[in-house]
Amino acid sequence: AVEGVVRDVVSGESLIGVNIVYEPGKGVVSDIDGHYSIELENGSYTLTISYVGYITQTQAVKINNKTITLNIDLKNVTLSEVEVVGDLARSRETPVAFSTVSPVQLQEELASQEIPMILNSTPGVYATQQGGGDGDARINIRGFSQRNVAVMIDGLPVNDMENGWVYWSNWFGLDLVTRTIQVQRGLGASKLALPSIGGTMNIITAGIEQKRKISIKQEVGDKGYLRTSVGFTSGQLKGGWGITAAGSFKRGNGWVDRTFTKGWFYYLKVDKKLGKNIISFSAMGAPQEHGQRRYKKPIATYDSTFARELGVTQNPGEYFNSTYIDTVSMVNKGLRYNSDWGRYTNIDGTEITLNDKKNYYHKPLFTLRHFWNASEKFYLSNILYLSLGNGGGTSLKKSVTNRYITEEGQINLQDYYDINVNNYDPLYPDEPKSYQFLRSNKNNHNWVGLLSTFNYIINEAFTFSGGIDLRRYVGSHNEEVYDLLGGMYTLDSRNANRDPNQQLRVGDKINYYNDAIVEWAGFYTQMEYKRGNLSAFINLTGAITGYKKIDYFAPKELKVNDTVLTIGYGQEVEYNGQIYNANSPGLEWSQSDWKWIPGFTLKGGVNYNLSERSNLFLNLGYMSKAPVFNNVYDRYSVTLLREIENEYIKAIELGYSYKSRVFSLNANTYYTVWQNKPGRPVSYPINDDEMGYGNIQGMDALHMGVELDFAVKILQNLKLEGLLSLGDWRWTSADSVRLYNDNNQLVRTEYFNAKGVHVGDAAQTQYGLSLRYEPIKHLYISSRATYFARYYSDFNPFDLNPDKNPESFDEDGNPLDAWKTPSYILLDFNAGYTFYLKKVSFSLRGSLLNSLNELYISDARDNDTFSTTTHSHDAMSAGVFFGLGRRFNLSLRINF
Repeated sequence: AVEGVVRDVVSGESLIGVNIVYEPGKGVVSDIDGHYSIELENGSYTLTISYVGYITQTQAVKINNKTITLNIDLKNVTLSEVEVVGDLARSRETPVAFSTVSPVQLQEELASQEIPMILNSTPGVYATQQGGGDGDARINIRGFSQRNVAVMIDGLPVNDMENGWVYWSNWFGLDLVTRTIQVQRGLGASKLALPSIGGTMNIITAGIEQKRKISIKQEVGDKGYLRTSVGFTSGQLKGGWGITAAGSFKRGNGWVDRTFTKGWFYYLKVDKKLGKNIISFSAMGAPQEHGQRRYKKPIATYDSTFARELGVTQNPGEYFNSTYIDTVSMVNKGLRYNSDWGRYTNIDGTEITLNDKKNYYHKPLFTLRHFWNASEKFYLSNILYLSLGNGGGTSLKKSVTNRYITEEGQINLQDYYDINVNNYDPLYPDEPKSYQFLRSNKNNHNWVGLLSTFNYIINEAFTFSGGIDLRRYVGSHNEEVYDLLGGMYTLDSRNANRDPNQQLRVGDKINYYNDAIVEWAGFYTQMEYKRGNLSAFINLTGAITGYKKIDYFAPKELKVNDTVLTIGYGQEVEYNGQIYNANSPGLEWSQSDWKWIPGFTLKGGVNYNLSERSNLFLNLGYMSKAPVFNNVYDRYSVTLLREIENEYIKAIELGYSYKSRVFSLNANTYYTVWQNKPGRPVSYPINDDEMGYGNIQGMDALHMGVELDFAVKILQNLKLEGLLSLGDWRWTSADSVRLYNDNNQLVRTEYFNAKGVHVGDAAQTQYGLSLRYEPIKHLYISSRATYFARYYSDFNPFDLNPDKNPESFDEDGNPLDAWKTPSYILLDFNAGYTFYLKKVSFSLRGSLLNSLNELYISDARDNDTFSTTTHSHDAMSAGVFFGLGRRFNLSLRINF
């Protein structure tokens, strides 16, 4: 006999109704669990496995008086091209630790959350919604922030080219077209040169399905949340055409005060098959705006009872920093409290409510793909992509002191408005000048890239692949006037090329205006081996990153012979008897030279299948990672920083997996060394009349731990899943950095000692359990509990300086750990039912998030000087965000 389970190669989902044929007209169909069993007499057979929408496979088997276990992974016809580019890991073959979020889990558990939040159901992940703004989520993997987690959509990198961050508000609606999400922890299996120290997160979108389908979905949730979504796929049309389209609109008031949200999502994909070629065009985007809560606050601001339980004094005024708006001596404002907004009544008697902190952005992504399946052995993929970002975030220009805070703890915009409408400057006596106003920090960009990949099957055992990764990114940054709050204009003297007395109105640029240009040229080669029970790979990736900066507010430059003259507005410069001014020909913007920094990754791994059910894997790697833009140029000029060095990562990982019909287990351990993390740049004299700026280098960390996840099918309709992650992440450096001037004289020494201190900003202990029950067909009830502990507050390890901050060390000179927040557990419930009326399906779903209304701190900053005046590394000195309370989401989806 032969038996096994048929699964989707990417999601790992069991496939129901798969045809397994061993002779013409003879075969079986997989059951509800994807399981099949065929009784066969001794002999040789060829099994043909087929399923609608999947590539048909054949498998030779030989029966010899015993039962053979043959598990089958089917590849979706729409994913074959994405799999080559996306570097998706395969069970019992790819030697990396990974977890996959299936479409079913996305539909049942995501509710109205951002995509990173559902990944808390996988080991080693810590995701929070930070201040509670819609789209402001962040994710850590194995203690590394998302700046060091590679995020890809269909194999294309989307991390910010300047700082590595991912802004999830730009990707609203992506869940509507997501087929699966795979998280590879550690350096992962991606062939590209990516910042994947913590891991790689690949979101695979749906392709053109076999049959035509239309879907409509309506969601409702807390605080006026409404979302309407539609989807369409044409199926395979005549002439090899196929179309998939989707759209969504959301709005809501936000669980946190004034964190309103309003956003659209659109998606279009058009495929055309031309013989052995596929041409595909796609466009997606999510224009949105949402209110934010940007800064953490003392615990007592939200809940003084909870603060006292953690040892905080009963009089918050003793430790509150009263300089800034969000640190006023106020208590018990509630978990929803947000100080970043206010009201005023204008001269027409209209009351206006404004957010101090608001984000608005639109980042469409366009791709043109060409896939060429030249032969059974050779495959070529070319992807040209374009990303256009436009938007920014608002804030008040001047810091807000207690004088401008209402008794309710909000910004007193009325006082600002009254000042503005009566503030007349003698320069312009006919128009009021704004003393305070809203500005917007703009961060627009144009990003174009080419990703070319080939895959060549040398023989039955070896496969060779390679490719190039080319990118050009221009980020345009400026501050502009957003709302003058009753005034008519403002003045700004930061632009050296403009009259400082020029009236500036809404939309005019102020304070700074510069371009960050990043060019990237990468290549990779990979050799894979697979024969029998053994599979392995070795990968070499190289990339060179070029940085350049242009400052449009610095005085323009004129090169005369070998001398560079700087000339601003209204200036005249004499050189060799010639007078030059701002109108002289040949003037150019102030700009840096190119700075090119190479990097590379070398990694490999091996997997051995011990039996039909269990396997072992090992991988190790070394990465040399170029620094980010902010560690290459001075923030306020085009000056190239000194002490520019790469970061270095060394990693090794060992894992074991077991899969049977009723039980599966994945366990792994990892050991990652992160060397030479740069700190904030500092200034120091480099000669008698010039200051230089350099990086503080030398901070190292060790991240190690164990991870485990399992699934048990207790009954046919009852499944239990669990996870465990135990990390030990610590800084390992105690050193001094010496900075020298151009004459090689020591001018500054920076000390730090973070040796043995735990890395902050992610829970180092994580447990999870989930239970899913189907009492009748198409009806499910599920719950998921996740426990987080050993979260050490975020902090800058370079601040552990025994000279500057002696309070951060014990009496023996050992550095103190950051404050450890209380552990917490979150319990979510989900339920749903699908019924059919002829060929139309109706799916009703409901979710109750944080069902126990757990009071917990999700994010904390140690010794938060913006919030408190103490530096005691405890609850007294911490600035925090509390996690969101109980929320619900209800939805109805109709497919026809």
